[in-house]
Amino acid sequence: MGSIFRLSSLLVLPFWTLMILLPRWRWTTRIMRSSLTSVAPAALYMALVLPRSREIWPIVSRPTLSGIALLLGSPAGATIAWIHFLAFDLFVGRWIYLDSKERQISAWLISPVLFFTLMLGPLGFLLYLAIRFACGSTSDNRSAVASFEVKETKKRSVVSAARVGNRVAGALRRVIHAAFEIHRPLTILGSAMLLVLLATLLGLFLDHRVITGVPAWLKPTKFAISVSVYCFTFLWLLGFIENHPRLVRFAANVTVMSFIVEMAAIIMQAARGTTSHFNMTTPFNSFLWIMMGLFITFVWSMNLLLTIMLIRQRMPDRAFAWSLRLGVLISSVGMAVAFLMVRPAPGQVQALSSDAPHIVGAHSVGVNDGGPGLPILGWSTVGGDLRAAHFIGLHALQVLPFLGWLLTRRKSLAAFLDESHRLILVLIGGLTYLGLVLLLAWQALRGQSVIHPDEKTIAVAAALAAAAAMSIVITAAHALSTNRSTEASVSA
Repeated sequence: MGSIFRLSSLLVLPFWTLMILLPRWRWTTRIMRSSLTSVAPAALYMALVLPRSREIWPIVSRPTLSGIALLLGSPAGATIAWIHFLAFDLFVGRWIYLDSKERQISAWLISPVLFFTLMLGPLGFLLYLAIRFACGSTSDNRSAVASFEVKETKKRSVVSAARVGNRVAGALRRVIHAAFEIHRPLTILGSAMLLVLLATLLGLFLDHRVITGVPAWLKPTKFAISVSVYCFTFLWLLGFIENHPRLVRFAANVTVMSFIVEMAAIIMQAARGTTSHFNMTTPFNSFLWIMMGLFITFVWSMNLLLTIMLIRQRMPDRAFAWSLRLGVLISSVGMAVAFLMVRPAPGQVQALSSDAPHIVGAHSVGVNDGGPGLPILGWSTVGGDLRAAHFIGLHALQVLPFLGWLLTRRKSLAAFLDESHRLILVLIGGLTYLGLVLLLAWQALRGQSVIHPDEKTIAVAAALAAAAAMSIVITAAHALSTNRSTEASVSA
C-alpha cells in the first residue's frame, strides 16, 4: 500500500506541471481538452475501493466522525482517500484551466490559482470563482465592449477579461523592466527562487524523509520564499538610491552571490538527507556550514550598507524616508539575532573538546531542535526559539515601509496629519517594532516559548503596547488641535 501511495501522485503531476508551468503551450491545451486526464487515478481508486466495498460502504452511507476517523486511520483508507483527492482535484483543475482559456483570463492569474488547487483543492476553486466573478462572463464582456464602442457616453461598462489580463501582463512587464534597470542579476535571482519554490514543493509532495522532526524539503521551501521576498524588497529599496551606481551594483552583486551559495548549500544538504545549519558532523558538512555563515554575514553587511545609503539619501517626504531607513535598520537587528544561534548550547560544549561528530548551535534555547513546534514555522512550543525574533525583525523590511506608504499616500490620513505628525508616527512604529524584536529575543534567551510567556514577558509587552498607544493618541490629539487652530485662523 505504501508503494501505491507514493506512485499515485505520478498519475496527476504531469498534467499539473503542464497547466501551471506551460499554460500557453498548444499541446497543453490539446492534452487537457481530453476528458481522459482523470481516468487513471479514478481507475486506481475503483480498483482499491471495490474489493473493500463491504467495509467502506457502511461507513460512507451512514457517516459518523468516529467511523470516518477509523477508516482514514488505516493505511488502505488513507491511500484511497488520497487518490480520491488526486482524481477530483485534477478534475477541478482541468475545468479551471479550460474555463479560464475560454474566458481569456491571463495565465499569470490562473497559474497561482491552479497551484492552490493542487495543494489545497477547495481554496483554489474558491479563488478561481472570485476571479471569474470579477472578470465577468465571456458573453457579458463581449456585449459590454460592443456597447462601449457604439455608445461612449454609457456610464457603466464591463471591461473584458482579455483586457484585464493584458493590463496585468503589461504592468508586470513594466515592473520587470524597471527591476532590470536597477539590477538584472538580483531580479533574475528573485524570479529563479520562485521556480526553486515550485521544485521544493514537489520535493515535499514526493519525498517523505524527515530531518530534525520536519519534512526534508520544508527548510529549502521556506528559504526559497524568504530569499525571493528579500531580493525583490532589496531591489525596490536600491531604486531610491541616486548618484551611487557603483555602491548599488556592489551591494546587489554581493547579495546575489551570497544567496546563491546559501541556497545551494541548503538544497544540497536537503537532498543528502541531513541538516544544513549547525552541522559539524563531517569535514564536508563543517565546510558547508562555515561557508553559509560567511556568506550570510556578507548579506547582513550589504543590508547595513543599504541603511547607510538610505540615511545619506535626500528624499522629499521625511516620514516615508524614515520608514525605509528604520525598516532596513531594524531588519539588520533581526538578522543579527541569527548570530546568537551559532553559540554552542550547554550540552554541546563538552562535545567540542572531543573528536566525535557534533552539532554546534541551535535555533532553540533550553531544548533540542526538532521537538514540538508551531506548524510550518517550527518555532518551539516547549522552549525558547530565536527564530521568532529573527523572523519578525527581518520583516521590518516590508512592514515599516508599508506604514510610511500608508501614512503618506492615503488621502484621508495625509489630509489629517501634516509631515511632522506622520514622521512622529513612523518613529513610534519603528521604536515599537524594535521593542517587539528585542522582547522576543529576550524571551527566547530565557528558554521561554513564544506561545507561553511568563509574567515578566507579559508585563513588558503590556508596557510596550501602552507606550505605543499613548504616543499615538497624543500625536493624533495634537494633529486634531493643530487642524482646528488652522481652520479657525482661516475662517477668521
